Amino acid sequence: MIKEVFYEEIKELYKNGNNPYRKFFVYKEEKIIGYIVVDIIYERMEIIDVFVNESFRNRKIGTNMLKYVIEKAKSLNLCNITLEVNVNNKYAIKLYENNGFKKVALRKSYYNGEDGLLMELML
Repeated sequence: MIKEVFYEEIKELYKNGNNPYRKFFVYKEEKIIGYIVVDIIYERMEIIDVFVNESFRNRKIGTNMLKYVIEKAKSLNLCNITLEVNVNNKYAIKLYENNGFKKVALRKSYYNGEDGLLMELML
């Protein structure tokens, strides 16, 4: 089940802090096994982090969470969703491309010396 939670419910798993624009969505069975963190700023959404517990990967949990936030963005009449991803993270890039995201720009040395891709989904 995917649902929105407050930071306090996820802070043991997600230690990168909170801000007034940040929203947290978790995939929960008996415990939280995955999460997606987004910032909603004015007319756009930015995906900050996606995580699925390693022992639960390859079960479409990441895909389901991504589709959930895409539908959330549409329901809020947002114009786009953006994200940055390490160019070496082939699985994540494929996940995003399979859900309509396009490569927009290259961010040189974005991840501690490794390049990042800016990807966008127009809604």
